[in-house]
This record gives sequence, structure tokens and C-alpha cells, in this order.
Amino acid sequence: MVMNKKGWLRIVEAVVAIIIVFGVVVVIISNQSNKYEPTDKIYEKQLQILDIVTKNDTLREMILAENTVNINEVIVKMIPPNWNFSTCICNISDVCGVQTPIDRNIYVKETFVTSTLTQYNPKKIRFFVWAKD
Repeated sequence: MVMNKKGWLRIVEAVVAIIIVFGVVVVIISNQSNKYEPTDKIYEKQLQILDIVTKNDTLREMILAENTVNINEVIVKMIPPNWNFSTCICNISDVCGVQTPIDRNIYVKETFVTSTLTQYNPKKIRFFVWAKD
């Protein structure tokens, strides 16, 4: 029984090529999933701050009264020192914005505060964040 050595050699070469291609694909996919996006951290912190502000009854009343000064005083204690921020409180149907730098990436989150135990006056608060110089 004589074996065709050229045929076996081609099969081994094909298997090695498939293993190499598979290995490269696995390495590329694993590198893409490990990339850290700083925007995720910023949005998480924004949501955390807005969650704290909207769950506090006193702060909810300030939002419904459109008292941005006191809200900003509370937020400045929670925000990282290397960020600047601005807030805007307006009616739900309004388009509200603030003056932000044009040379930076601006991250915006908003949430609605519809009422307290004693009043119904729906408002939205927009929270703008950008990196300091």
C-alpha cells in the first residue's frame, strides 16, 4: 500500500493555514472588546449624578422651580475636578441649551422631573459636561 505523500502534505498545509487564520481572527476580536471608551465613564457619572438629584425631594422642588444656581452648587460637589459642566432646566416641550465651548467634546444627558408630592409641573434638566483645559 503506497500512500500519496503530496496529498497528505497539502491537507496538513490547509489545516495549518486555517488554524493561523482562526488565531488572527480571535486576536483581533479580543483586542476590540478590551478597548476602553472614556465616554462610557462620563455617561455613567452623568447618570449617577442625575439619579441622585432627581431622587432627592428638596432637589426635585428646586428643579420644578427652575433654580439652577442651587442645583449647580449640589452638582459641583459630585463632579470630578477635571470636568466643567452646565445645566439647563426648562419645560418638557421646550428646546433648552446653554453656552458650551465649541472646541471640546460635549456630553449631554437629560432627565425629566414631573412632580413632587404637592405639585405637578413637569420639567426637564439637561446636564452638559466637558473636559477642563
